[in-house]
Amino acid sequence: MNMQMLVNGVLLGGLYALMGLGFSLQWGISGIVNLSYGAMVILGCYISLECYSLLHLSPFISIIISGAILYALGALIYRTVLQRIVRGGIVFTLILTYAVRLIIENGLLRVWSADYRTISLSYAGDNFQFAGTVVPLVKSLVFVVVTLLVYVTYCFMLKTKTGKGIQAVALDREGAEAVGISVEKMYLINFALGTALAGIAGSLWASVYAFSPDSMNMIAGKVFVIAIIGGLGNIWGAAAGGLLLGLAETVGATLIGSQWQEVIGMAIMVIVLVWRPYGLMGKKFFG
Repeated sequence: MNMQMLVNGVLLGGLYALMGLGFSLQWGISGIVNLSYGAMVILGCYISLECYSLLHLSPFISIIISGAILYALGALIYRTVLQRIVRGGIVFTLILTYAVRLIIENGLLRVWSADYRTISLSYAGDNFQFAGTVVPLVKSLVFVVVTLLVYVTYCFMLKTKTGKGIQAVALDREGAEAVGISVEKMYLINFALGTALAGIAGSLWASVYAFSPDSMNMIAGKVFVIAIIGGLGNIWGAAAGGLLLGLAETVGATLIGSQWQEVIGMAIMVIVLVWRPYGLMGKKFFG
């Protein structure tokens, strides 16, 4: 693996890490396998597209808007759709989140069509040299933002009262209820936070790659692999899973062809599960 390949893999893996983080938190803590997650990421892409077209806001600014909108949407979906059936088991959540995905997908198709869109930033072609390699400016900015967001999420979970409440619910639901923690409130905040991270990841994705409603299928597959590889509900596990997948796909695309990227991700997931059934960092706490 040469240095250029390593840099490209790390930059891609950083974006994957953020995409997988919200999905991992929703599944690992609330027990919700959110089949609408890919649609949330793509919705974040289109929010940034509109912010750029109408308000001339860079995606690095509109992440605030997409994050806020998706947080509110996630809270609404949990409160009105998921809250009453989340205790009923995974089958009910799969059915309902898939229904939400179809609603969002059809809405996106009606408003923006199936055409691929891009956000053409004025500095999209800029790059700089690092250790003899070419580093794209936009991708490096995305990586910096992702790193900050992952760390902020970690600090939120570790140092705030709400974050500690979410951890307590993940560790022992009955015990958390016994000491007065509102389990439903923690689940709502956790689901909304995961959805907000999906929207932010979508905004950052739009600054680098083309997207359409059809892209949600590819993204849904990747976040599933990342969550399994890293360990459900673990922040640093999601980061590690995203980086590993990004590196593997970059190396694989260079050595054996880009058509094998999906196969590479699945193969890594199987290998990790055989070696560590709970993922690279699978455990029910954030330390």
